[in-house]
Amino acid sequence: MGAGRIFSTFLVALGVTALSIAGVARAADSDGADAAAALKEIRAEMRQLREDRKHDREVIRSLQVKVQQLEIKDSRVETTTQQLQNTDQKLKETTLELDQTNQQVKTLQTKVETPIPPSQFGSVFDRYLGSHTFTVTGAAGGEFIYDQQSGALDGLHHASQNSFFFDWEPMILYRPADWILFEGVFSAGFGATGTGTDLSTADFQIFLDKYLTVVGGLFDQPFGDWYEAQSPMWVNRFVTAPLPFGVEPVVPPGELGLQLRGGMQFGALGQDLDYTAWIGNGPNFSSNVLGAAMSSPTSIASAETNGKSFGGRFRIYPLPVDTNWGRLELGASTYNGKWQNGNWFNSWGVDFNYFVGNLQTRGEWLESYRQMPMGQNTDHRQGWYVQAGYFLTGIKVPGFPEMINNYLRRFEPLVRYSGVNQRGVSTDDIEGATGVGLGGTQVGLVPDFGINGSPATYAPHSREVALGLDYWIAPSIVWQNEFDIELPHAGGVFVSPSGAETPAGSIPNDHAFLSQFTIGF
Repeated sequence: MGAGRIFSTFLVALGVTALSIAGVARAADSDGADAAAALKEIRAEMRQLREDRKHDREVIRSLQVKVQQLEIKDSRVETTTQQLQNTDQKLKETTLELDQTNQQVKTLQTKVETPIPPSQFGSVFDRYLGSHTFTVTGAAGGEFIYDQQSGALDGLHHASQNSFFFDWEPMILYRPADWILFEGVFSAGFGATGTGTDLSTADFQIFLDKYLTVVGGLFDQPFGDWYEAQSPMWVNRFVTAPLPFGVEPVVPPGELGLQLRGGMQFGALGQDLDYTAWIGNGPNFSSNVLGAAMSSPTSIASAETNGKSFGGRFRIYPLPVDTNWGRLELGASTYNGKWQNGNWFNSWGVDFNYFVGNLQTRGEWLESYRQMPMGQNTDHRQGWYVQAGYFLTGIKVPGFPEMINNYLRRFEPLVRYSGVNQRGVSTDDIEGATGVGLGGTQVGLVPDFGINGSPATYAPHSREVALGLDYWIAPSIVWQNEFDIELPHAGGVFVSPSGAETPAGSIPNDHAFLSQFTIGF
């Protein structure tokens, strides 16, 4: 019994233990299921978080792109805004300029509708063409000449002459660029034979540098100082030319060819020198006899040789400006060339100009030799002149009214002595300067513009004293008066077209009066 009770008790304990273990197992199984479920849920949440994070990254990237695009757009907007502001400013400026232009157009329309006065036409024309591009300058003059002609010359008829003349000499300058200039001078007037025209200068000038200029074309002879610088009527202090440059010139007045010229300063201010060298077609003469008149330039149709001429001139100005000693010019020239086959023409000369205060003086000496064909003696010619003038600008006569003194200050008295020596003069050239009246009647030597027509000026040894009195109305407007006293010396011969020589003998003296009004423009 006791053992049975023990065994029963053991069985009960074992059953309780088994039940406990089963409960614990069931409890453990229940807790494991819960943990697995929780872990699965956590893993699901982590996956969701990763998805959310990935999505957020994509959103962030998208936002970053959008931000960058917005920044770019903002920059573009700022640039566009600045451009719009600039455009607006320019539009305002353009509007202002347009308003000003409209005002100018209205003003121009008013001016166009109003006729341009003749006094303003030149300035308007210059503004249209441009500054220093096209210029018209020159001179115009009218004169009266009376020549006494007291005696005959080589048997020619003689009679006192008096007549009015007019001449217009425009100079046209065209400068298309700074380095080149075109120049043309022609004259048109009423002279001894009526209305006529002449082209005296037509050349171009190329300025290579400040020391050298090239000149080509038809130009005044650069020999000495007269032809090139003093011959224009608005520059010449007298009405006529000195005898060596008159009806019987010693060197030709012009040339067709090419020049090289320039100048430089060699010392103080005012101490300068200039130089000119040239070649050309050469001299030409009216015939092969002694004393034939020369002319230039020479056309190819009238040339008697294929040889060309050449010349040179050198001038120096030795006085500095600050010494107040005035302005002195000293020059030397030469001109040479073949005029017929192998026969040469040679010439040389010296000249001076001196200006100090109101005193002006100048002078020139020139000499030429022409080899003659057929064994004739050399055609030798000499010429000279010296002149002086004094402006009365500082004069004041005591006791005279100021108005009278003002008139006196405009006067410039002048005196000139000139002469020519040559072995002979061609009678053909003298007769060519005569006039023929009604019915073919010979009226003797006739004057022309700037030529007094005196027979004595054709003498082989002519001499002349010219007294001048100029009245300066303005710097470029002058009334000139000249009284010529002809004082020819005996000697020399007159040469016929055949070459026959007749002694000139005594040449009659006569007098001439010339009055000229000249305007330079």
